[in-house]
Amino acid sequence: MKKTLLLLLLIFSINFSFAQNEIVAKELTKKEIKALKREKANEKQKEQYAKRGLNEWGINENAPNLVLAIREHLGSARIDVQRGLVIIRQSESFTNSQAYPLWIIDGQQYNVPPNSIAFQNIREVNVYESLAETNKWGQLGRAGVIEIITVNQIE
Repeated sequence: MKKTLLLLLLIFSINFSFAQNEIVAKELTKKEIKALKREKANEKQKEQYAKRGLNEWGINENAPNLVLAIREHLGSARIDVQRGLVIIRQSESFTNSQAYPLWIIDGQQYNVPPNSIAFQNIREVNVYESLAETNKWGQLGRAGVIEIITVNQIE
C-alpha cells in the first residue's frame, strides 16, 4: 500500500512539474524563444570547437600562423600552408595578377596576413567571397576579403 501511494505521489509530482514547465514556456515571447534557441546553438558550436582543440570562437591559439589559426572559418578556400596564404576566389586575368584576398583586421587593410596579431584576441572572423560582398573594397577586394575583429575592436 505504501509503495503504491509513493508511486502515485511520484507520478503526480512529475506530471505537475512538466505542466509547470509547459506554462513557463508558453509565457515566453517569440523573440525570447528565438534568443534561447540561438544561445543553445552557440553552446553546441562551442562544444564542437572544444572537441577539435579550438577556443570558443573557433580559433586555434597554438597555430604557427594566422591562416592556420582561422582555418575553421575559411571553408572551402585553398590554403598554401608553406607560405601561409589563402586563395578564396580566383581573380587572376591578363590585367590583374592579385590572387590573394584582402585582410581587414580591426579596420586596417593588409595585402598579406600580418604576423603581429595575438590569436587569443580574435573574436570574429568573416570571409567575404562573392562580388556583392566585396564591392565595398573595390579592386582591392576582387580576390575576396577576410575580416578579423579582435577584442580590442569590440571594447
